[in-house]
Order: sequence, then C-alpha cells, then structure tokens
Amino acid sequence: MTRHISDSERLTLAMLNKKETELKQAQEEIDQLKRQLKAMSGYITELKDSNKLLASQVNFLIHKQTTHA
Repeated sequence: MTRHISDSERLTLAMLNKKETELKQAQEEIDQLKRQLKAMSGYITELKDSNKLLASQVNFLIHKQTTHA
C-alpha cells in the first residue's frame, strides 16, 4: 500500500530539492572560480618571470652602453 504524502511534506521536499539544486549550482560556481584563480595565478607568475627577464636585459643594455660610451 502506498503512503499518502501530505501537502506539508510535499512542500518540504520541494524546498529541499530547491536548496540541493542551489547548493549544486553554488558548488559548480566555486569550482569554476577556483579554476579561474589557478589560471590567473599561473599567468601572473609567467608575467613576473617575463618582467624579471626584461629588467635583466635592460640592466645589461644600460651597463653595455655605459661601458662603451
């Protein structure tokens, strides 16, 4: 025999399903933001390395120019 579900139980289940869906969406958004943060951190690291290289090259060129002037 099937059990009759009351209106309040239906409402509670509907609210629970809605919250579960919201939590799932929030977790997906968090995961996406984490991936973006990781990618941006990698990009920033690459930019820092490039900046160090450029600064080194500038120093070398300035030193070369001053020694040959």
